[in-house]
Order: sequence, then C-alpha cells, then structure tokens
Amino acid sequence: MSRADIFRTLGDPTRLRIFALVAREELAVGEVQDIVGLGQSTVSGHLAQLRAAGLVTARRDGAHTRYTAARPEGQDALYQLLASEPLPEGDALALRRVLAERTAPTPEGLGSDYLPGRSWEALARMLLSLLPPLRIADLGVGTGHLTSLLAAGARHVIAIDRDESALSRLPASIERRVGTLEDLPLGEREVDLVLISQALHCVNDPVATLRRCRDALAGGGQIAVLDLAPHTHAWVRHRLGHQHLGFADLAGLLRDAGFHDVRQEIVHVDRRAPAFTTILATGRK
Repeated sequence: MSRADIFRTLGDPTRLRIFALVAREELAVGEVQDIVGLGQSTVSGHLAQLRAAGLVTARRDGAHTRYTAARPEGQDALYQLLASEPLPEGDALALRRVLAERTAPTPEGLGSDYLPGRSWEALARMLLSLLPPLRIADLGVGTGHLTSLLAAGARHVIAIDRDESALSRLPASIERRVGTLEDLPLGEREVDLVLISQALHCVNDPVATLRRCRDALAGGGQIAVLDLAPHTHAWVRHRLGHQHLGFADLAGLLRDAGFHDVRQEIVHVDRRAPAFTTILATGRK
C-alpha cells in the first residue's frame, strides 16, 4: 500500500489513536473499546481498515482476537514516527488500567469452572418463566428465597411453615399458613404442584406426609422433593432437628405414597465438608 493510502487511513483521529495504542501493546477488541470508549462495531471497523492498510496484524487467542501494530513494507521510518507519537494522557491511564486488570488475581475460593453471573437464582428464574401459571404449595419455606421466586409466575402460592416469623418475611402476594408437614393445612385437590425442599428429613413418617401431599394435589398434579442422600453426619439430629440421615430411595417413598411417573436423580454434590449430596425426586398424581 502506498504512503498516500496509509496517510488516508490514519487521517481519522480515532484510527490514529487506536494505532498508537496497539503500537505499544497487543490488545483485544474489548480492551480497545474500554480505552477509547466506543462500541464494538465501531472499534472493529477501524481495526479492519488499519489491517487492510497493513498497519495492524491480528492473532487468535482462545475466544479473543488480539491486534498489534505492523510495519508496512518499505515504511520503517513512517512506522517509527507514528509509533513514537505520545499517547493522550487519558489513553495512557486507561491502557495502564487495562494491563493491570489482566494480571489482577482471581478472587479466592472460585473453582476452575466458575463463570460470572451463573447462579441458582438466575437459573430458577429462567426455568420458572417457562412454567404455566400453577397453584403451588411450598412446604417449609426456610429463607423464603425459593418461595418468593415461585410467586413471580405462579397463579397462586401457598407457603406453609411452623415458624410464623419466616412466613412474615414473605411478599404479601403469597398466602401464608402456619402448619407442619405432619398436619398439612391444605384441602383436597387444592394445588397443582407441591414442593418440599430440604424438609422431609425432619418428619418422623415421610410416607404419611407424602400421602397428605398427594391428597392436596389436583388430578395430574406433581410433587418435587429436594432432600439429602444418605450420610453419616449425626450432628444434624440435635443441631438441625433432622429425623433421618438422608434417604437412600426417595423415589421409593413417593411410590409407596401412591405417586406415578416417579424419577430420582442427584442434582448437587458439595465440594467442601461436610460434603452433602442433594437428590431430587418427582412424581405425578
């Protein structure tokens, strides 16, 4: 490319800024965006023109494409002149910040499969948005997080817990009933879905509770039970009130209670001690 073509390419102030940056450091598109404060399509367009002029080269690096300044053939003196042009103070500061962020340590405690923004709540909201509006009974509300999530798309949510203070923290749109899993305050065929999350292990007779849940379900209604797989941590009896140290065959308990289309699977394994394993069992009336 002729020197005149190179001058025309660099006649745009933004392209000249970008060239000065990649002449000092190999940068990804996102990093250039961060420094010059322009959108991805604009930055990519400028880089494409610089590349066509032979002023930058591109290199794939995993999910990124990184750009660095190139010396057009026969234009060494021009390259040295352009590359030595001082950066504006704001660009110099932003470049130092971008380079510092590359080497910033990863926060402690993040596993090798950590992804930003991934959470059980985000996943739950996505899945719940796909359900038709149902009448749902949540037995044992705990912190109330799951119960509150359910209320967003449900036709009606009934929260049942022996702890009145736990119920009082729920949104006003949720119907609150004080009661126990042994003596459920639910009428026959009153709901379409029953959820029991980490609560069945606190009742003496799980099958009797599951039968009461079946009575409360309309025809074709479903139950979902999250609980623990068998474990040896006896301290949960006196500290947390557990009556059972997990369940070896949660699906079998649902079948004994009269449910059909029963399924069971492991849904979570704790990585840290005490390393409980959580299982999910579902069934249909």
